[in-house]
Amino acid sequence: MFQKVKYNSLNELIYKEIKEKIIDNELKPNEKLDIDYLSASMGVSRTPVTNALKSLQKDGYVVIHPRSGSYVRELTQKEVEYIFDFRQVLECEIIRKVIGELSQEQLQEFRDKFETLLNISHVENDIQVRELVKSFFVIEIEFHEYLINACPRIIGTEIMNLMDLTKRIRKLHVFHKLKNFGWECFQEEITVHIKLIESLLAKELESSIQWITRDICKTKEEILESYQELV
Repeated sequence: MFQKVKYNSLNELIYKEIKEKIIDNELKPNEKLDIDYLSASMGVSRTPVTNALKSLQKDGYVVIHPRSGSYVRELTQKEVEYIFDFRQVLECEIIRKVIGELSQEQLQEFRDKFETLLNISHVENDIQVRELVKSFFVIEIEFHEYLINACPRIIGTEIMNLMDLTKRIRKLHVFHKLKNFGWECFQEEITVHIKLIESLLAKELESSIQWITRDICKTKEEILESYQELV
């Protein structure tokens, strides 16, 4: 299940490995994280695993009960709402700070990727549809990460953790939408991202703020509406 770790920064690498499996829903909410099993799976001692779990607890991914062990933490509906609200405020502020510094070439690449998805008019089968949705999810994440990484690292790292906390439920939400409404329902989301990128390319601050607010708030509303079905 886990890759054996062969590098020096064990705490950081183990942290990343477990965090990715939580985000990908391979480790489910409330699932117990057995230190001995994790240590054996990754070929390391208990100490770096314990340290990684403590860091994951600090960042909101794990809860540690002294007598019963460590468990994958499930975000409450209220926590999800707050995290998206703070993301919206922070990403708007990011745009205010960096709109004049963003790479035109990089923005155009993102626009091209979204437009490629938008222009797909025919899908052969369910497997192809799921691959398209995966592509949309990856491109969306990469785009928001690009904006966040435009900040000084000391700030960007903290904002990135907020976004990372939403990745698991966002991924579940994306496939929930696909199941209930089909590929066509993503056209609006893709269009919103294209409009946002075009505003950033034109350095239109207020328009950019409006589009990113619409993007994050709409996602938040949809997730909260279907929260019980997602968790």
